[in-house]
Amino acid sequence: MYGNVGQICHHFGWTLDYLLWEVDWRIVQRMLIDAPDYDYDKEDDKKTNNNTKSIKLTEQNANELMEQLKQYQ
Repeated sequence: MYGNVGQICHHFGWTLDYLLWEVDWRIVQRMLIDAPDYDYDKEDDKKTNNNTKSIKLTEQNANELMEQLKQYQ
């Protein structure tokens, strides 16, 4: 629940006072059940992200990485 209060207020245009004292909390919980969420398994994530690769940063390739990043400035 913590961390969602601000998002709920923003989404519905409610004040914090309205959310805490005017809305039945059971209704808010039902609304949260229907909220979209993402559940990634690590194996599924590896299968879908074949285009990405990890780079291990060492002293040997640090300058090379900095040169690659400079092109995005």
